[in-house]
Amino acid sequence: MNIRREGYPFIAAASALFFLIFMAGGLVVRILGLVPVLFVTWFFRDPQRSVPAGEGLVVSPADGTVLEIYETEEEKVGPCTKVAVFMSVFSVHVNRVPVSGTVVDVRYKPGAFRVASLGKKTEANERMTTYIQTDHGVFRVDQVAGLVARRIICWLTPGDKVVQGERFGLIRFGSLLEIWLPKEYGVACKRSDKVLAGSTIIGRRIS
Repeated sequence: MNIRREGYPFIAAASALFFLIFMAGGLVVRILGLVPVLFVTWFFRDPQRSVPAGEGLVVSPADGTVLEIYETEEEKVGPCTKVAVFMSVFSVHVNRVPVSGTVVDVRYKPGAFRVASLGKKTEANERMTTYIQTDHGVFRVDQVAGLVARRIICWLTPGDKVVQGERFGLIRFGSLLEIWLPKEYGVACKRSDKVLAGSTIIGRRIS
């Protein structure tokens, strides 16, 4: 199991705390002091994923639970379907590219830190928006901060060529990923579905 380097400072801090507890505490306290070390290390896990083969597929950009699906319209995407995936603190938080294409825009928007599971009510939350141009339309992917999440990390810049399933960022600690699918694509998931980043098919091209 790979561990993201972004987690090293947190693992080091938890380990330092454990060392102090170990030196001063009894057996039970020492065992309890180990819990934060194990949790932080596990949180920043980065497992390998198998990307499904096939034309016209859209994979989930995040691990978690499908929170909502609805039709809407977006300035660059046009008529589309929005799918939101909620990541709890127990989910893998490494985000993956849903479709191959070219990054045409990356925008950071500061904002609030409301509970990410509130869906539409998180529109004012801090977020990073990425637009990906494909041969069959533009996709929008938002990394949305939640109540606990305070740091969005995105490794993409405009002009980057991206491949479906590759890692593009992460969010610390519990949050929301939203994706806008162009009208040429149908949704292949439903609310409450459990999905895996880079592996679970959430959309298919229909035209």
